[in-house]
Amino acid sequence: MKYFKIISFVILAASLVLFSCSKKDNYESSEETQVENFRKAIAKDTAFIYDADGIILEITEMGDVEYQADDVVSLIYTGVALQNNVVFAQDETISFIYGNNNLIDGWKIALPYIKKNSKGTLLITFDKAYGKERVGVIDAYSTLKFTFEAF
Repeated sequence: MKYFKIISFVILAASLVLFSCSKKDNYESSEETQVENFRKAIAKDTAFIYDADGIILEITEMGDVEYQADDVVSLIYTGVALQNNVVFAQDETISFIYGNNNLIDGWKIALPYIKKNSKGTLLITFDKAYGKERVGVIDAYSTLKFTFEAF
């Protein structure tokens, strides 16, 4: 009976490890599909596309004034967690100081490419967003998609 409990525990632990790895693999596979679908959906005639370091930024209307250090950046945005297709922000407004380190990494990477009065879409892979952590309604490993207008 003692060995049965030990063997049962080992089997349970191994199953949990395999399930955890499988879940992560499923998220990563799903993310790759989401990213590829976004790349395909980008308008072919869009002149301002940046695809690097965990983000894809499509600027559909480029403004003409670059942000400078300590400028106030204001955005109206809608955010969708693609992992479970949940809208977590709808026409939200946010203002912050350019160079602010309280943003997720994907926004920090994208901001130098965005000018005042620009409009566009930003896709951020999970590793440049919230990673393995669940934040509010955003599941772990979620790719985030933002439509935005900067002013």
